[in-house]
Amino acid sequence: MNLDELYGHHGEILYRYLVFKLGSAEDAEDVLQEAFCRFARYDVRWRLVRNPHAFAFRVVRNEANRFLKRKLGRREGERVIAAGAATGSAAAFAPSGEPASALLLARLDRLPGDQKETVYLKVFDGLTFKEIASVCGISANTAASRYRYGIEKLREAVGEKP
Repeated sequence: MNLDELYGHHGEILYRYLVFKLGSAEDAEDVLQEAFCRFARYDVRWRLVRNPHAFAFRVVRNEANRFLKRKLGRREGERVIAAGAATGSAAAFAPSGEPASALLLARLDRLPGDQKETVYLKVFDGLTFKEIASVCGISANTAASRYRYGIEKLREAVGEKP
C-alpha cells in the first residue's frame, strides 16, 4: 500500500480518532502529518503487515502518545496515557455530524479513558476487538470487557436497564 492509498482509505478516520484522542483539530493535523512521515519510513514493513487498518491506528496512537509526552511533559503525559484519557472533550468532533453522534460522544466523556477509547474505536471506527487489541496493546478479551463495561455505563447514563 502506498501513502496515497493509505491516506485515501484511512486518512479521515485516523484524523477523527486523533481529534477525539487529543481534543484539538490543530494537534490532530500535526500528529497525523508526523504519522504519515513515519508511514513513509515503514515502506518495507507494509509488505509484512497483515492488517493495514489496525497497523495504521497503532502507529497513529503511538504518535499521539509521543505528542502528549512532549506537550504535557514526560510525567504528566505518561499519566494521561496510562489513564487512557483523552486530553479534550470527546464531543469536540462528531464523526458523522449527526446529533445522536454528538450526544454519544458527550456521554463518552463520562467513561474511564480506557473504556472511552475502546467504545470509540468500536462504534465510530468499526474496529474489531482483535484490531482494538492490536492498536491498544491489550488482549482481545480485555478490549471486549472494556467495551462491555463502557456500553453498560452508557446505558445507565441514558436511563436504560442492561
